[in-house]
Amino acid sequence: MTLLAQHEEIRWHLEQCAALAVRFKSGADVDRELEDALRELRREVEVHNEAENALIRVLLVRSARWGSQLIDRMVEEHSAEHAAFWTLLTGSVDEVATRISELNEQLDAHMAAEERTFLAPHVLRDDVIDRHRQ
Repeated sequence: MTLLAQHEEIRWHLEQCAALAVRFKSGADVDRELEDALRELRREVEVHNEAENALIRVLLVRSARWGSQLIDRMVEEHSAEHAAFWTLLTGSVDEVATRISELNEQLDAHMAAEERTFLAPHVLRDDVIDRHRQ
């Protein structure tokens, strides 16, 4: 539930940043507002990534049926995705404003995929895990 609530917060902040970026790119004097909104989005993403990295491994390890190599691979791939988002979030207000649509689309798709997969209540059932181990 913690991770899902964080997803909602991130989506809200992304929406705010995207709206400000549109205004910024059209010449409105919202540099400071956008900078503050991006700072808050970065903080939310960082807090979420830390929580997710801590919780996901614990959730997966709870079941002895997940192999450690599979868990390591999942965590490695997930970390690489997070690094790609940081690349889009890094830079000046000008730079990030030009990438905000791409960030919004990719981050939303990433969170939606998590919600359909490892954050879905049915995923951690033993029968589902067994199917993936075969």
